[in-house]
Amino acid sequence: MKDYYSILEIQENAGETLIKSQYKRLASVYHPDKNPNNADKFLDLNEAYRTLMNRALRESYDKDFKEFNNLKKYRSGDKIIPYRTRLRDGGNVNIEIDFTGDVINSKDVQFITKTIQLQRYVKCPDCGGEGRERGTLKAVCPQCNGSGTAKNHSTKINEVCQNCNGYGDIFLYKCKICNGMGRIKASEEITLEFKKDDILNSGAANGNDNGNKIIIFSGRGDDGVFGGKNGDMTVSVKIDDDILNKINNRGNGFFIKRLFSKKIK
Repeated sequence: MKDYYSILEIQENAGETLIKSQYKRLASVYHPDKNPNNADKFLDLNEAYRTLMNRALRESYDKDFKEFNNLKKYRSGDKIIPYRTRLRDGGNVNIEIDFTGDVINSKDVQFITKTIQLQRYVKCPDCGGEGRERGTLKAVCPQCNGSGTAKNHSTKINEVCQNCNGYGDIFLYKCKICNGMGRIKASEEITLEFKKDDILNSGAANGNDNGNKIIIFSGRGDDGVFGGKNGDMTVSVKIDDDILNKINNRGNGFFIKRLFSKKIK
């Protein structure tokens, strides 16, 4: 973050009169006509002047600048919140659905829908999954320079950085809704659609799974953490044994297909 006060060579409490005079003095020195090899300095002067001469822009800048300086001062052992940039995938959500025999036996039905209530981790709606308050800054951890690891002075071995807990970035103000975790646990009502044939082509592999079949809905599990992939929803479809046996009856005995999984996007 650029230090506009240093660029204009003034104190942070400088008034508009001083800002104007300093800008004019420095602009004449670093104007491209006089100093063609330092054009970036002239651009910085103009940027600093426009910002500090606008009350609203200056207030916003001062807030961010103060926070940025506070971040730079933190070292290991200070009270600081790691900014979790290391992605983590969401966990799987496991549920069981019991299908009634009359629905399974209906010849007119090809698709079966089930609406269920469940709880899963979702991205925090307040911070958008960032884990920090909106409008606040993050900064590269000064201890590990963003790598997430730092050399132990005793063992000379790289270890997880104690200042940022291995995340590489830090911030001061965590989101009050998710407590800095980027996710919250929420109750949801969802509707899932199944092909009847998929449900019927299942059964007990060894007589111990009560006719349950596993169907996986890709990406419908817990939301990932800090940009990680969503987990899957694993649905254990329970079918009444008597109904299943009647449908799968073959010849003198019962034909039971083996348990299998199907992944649905």
